[in-house]
Amino acid sequence: MKCEYCGNNLQIEDKVCPFCGKPNPFAKQHQKEMDRFSRKFEKTRADVLEQSARFNRKTVRITILAVLVALCAVLAFLCARADDIRYDRQERAVERKAPQIRAAVDEMMEAGDPCGLYRYVSVNRYSYTDALREYDAVISVSMYYDHFYEYLMTLNAKKQDPSRYKYSTEEDLLENLSKSIRRIHENMQENKYHPEMHSAEKMAFMERVCDTVKVMLRGYLHLTEEEAEQVFTLSAARLNVMLEEAYGR
Repeated sequence: MKCEYCGNNLQIEDKVCPFCGKPNPFAKQHQKEMDRFSRKFEKTRADVLEQSARFNRKTVRITILAVLVALCAVLAFLCARADDIRYDRQERAVERKAPQIRAAVDEMMEAGDPCGLYRYVSVNRYSYTDALREYDAVISVSMYYDHFYEYLMTLNAKKQDPSRYKYSTEEDLLENLSKSIRRIHENMQENKYHPEMHSAEKMAFMERVCDTVKVMLRGYLHLTEEEAEQVFTLSAARLNVMLEEAYGR
């Protein structure tokens, strides 16, 4: 720009003309504008930095939250699948040992040992696996016989000493005994979807279990031979009455 007094060139920042020494009237106004611009710039810069910091903090929180939600979803999925995973592993383990397991079950069937059979497959978690599907009826009959035996022995103990097994009443034990007898009979009924469960060998074993039930009832509840022969054909109500009457003799 030109000095309005001498016409020489000068910078707008010059407070006085370097040639004539006269004051530059634009310098002061220019400095005010520069100061105002500088303050505005600094404020804008501070606002941008603050917003950026807020955005970053918010982004971090959102990211952490998203990661936690994802982890929770994964954990929930794994928990939901835990039983399936455990079942699949158990199935593979049983499949690998199926010949030995079947041989052991067949041996206990031949020996007429339903309690041993049930406890063997139960403790080792072989019950109702696909590899042993043909033994489902045998396992169920053995399980309910095991229950039947426990209820009958508890009843016998309570009859000899009423102070024993106070957590179970005679009424509850007799009702559970009746249910076990009915479940044994129900599981012997032929299954059209799995006829292999009722082969001649398996039916012979289950019939032996039924015969043992009759003998046990005659020995411990003093049922007559005629009454014992009826236990698998009576209705639930009639069976309950018969067992209660026999227990009260």
